[in-house]
Amino acid sequence: MKLKIFILFCLILFLSASVGFAAEFGVYVKVAEKAKGSFDEVSSKVEAALKGAGWEILAAYNTGVPEGCKFRSRVIVFSSPAYTKSIMSNGVKAAFALPLRAGIYEDETGINLAVVNPASINRTVIHDTKLDELSLSTVNSVVDAIAKTVSGSIVKKQIGEIRSKGRVGGMGGGDFLNKIEEIYVASASPDTFKKVSELVKNGISGNKKNWKLIYTLDLSAHNSVIFGITETKMEGKAFKIAGEKRSSDSYRFPGIDHNAAFPIEVIVYKDGDKIKVVALNEMYRMKVYFEDAGKWAFMKNMAMPGQIEDEIFEIVKTHLK
Repeated sequence: MKLKIFILFCLILFLSASVGFAAEFGVYVKVAEKAKGSFDEVSSKVEAALKGAGWEILAAYNTGVPEGCKFRSRVIVFSSPAYTKSIMSNGVKAAFALPLRAGIYEDETGINLAVVNPASINRTVIHDTKLDELSLSTVNSVVDAIAKTVSGSIVKKQIGEIRSKGRVGGMGGGDFLNKIEEIYVASASPDTFKKVSELVKNGISGNKKNWKLIYTLDLSAHNSVIFGITETKMEGKAFKIAGEKRSSDSYRFPGIDHNAAFPIEVIVYKDGDKIKVVALNEMYRMKVYFEDAGKWAFMKNMAMPGQIEDEIFEIVKTHLK
């Protein structure tokens, strides 16, 4: 009897170690706080650090902030051919894990820096463990490069929703592949990919709804192109919602620490014999990047993701027939 109990105990330990106690990763990594220098000086140092580490800067832009907020917020979007190749070797839908983003933002304590954590995002988009080594080496190299260049209090703290697995559950969650929304589908031909990509870009660039094209990441070699788009007021509202349960009289707009959640990806890719224009279901995308806002925050703002998605679909389809 004692032997059977011992064997059962060992089996439970084995299953717990292999399933239940996977490493936990935050959606973001806070690199530093109380960074020294002006906001623009710190931003320039972050860009220089990334370039020095071999990354290409795709865009740097000032995000929206909550109404009444006087703090500044900026996102730097960056990529590299080597990292892109590793990600895209997992198929065109892996493009949703690209590109990487760093956020610089002010609060009552000063200037702060954070980056989107590929160790979390790659689990959700691609696989729970397959890319852990690549993801961790990447985020560590990015964090270290910034930490060596920017003076301040280096914290290297995981923030946002802390997850032990890639699947995002609960209200608005589900399996990633089931959350890719097809905006437009056409039969593939030699010219279709280029033509559809140009029409999507034109629709975004010429829209009258205040959406901005922040970057274009041309992945033609991988049969994909990513357009990063955003809208200022939407960003500010998202950050307000993200920080509501953490807000206080002395810390009024904490949700700005999630600024690297944006821009939103619109992707054109070749999927088999089809050319598809896709985006993530917006409720799901909000859940990926803002889940730590809490269930009540999502319930109070149930209409917002649908409104965002409707506008994105409308502008993207402007010239598509």
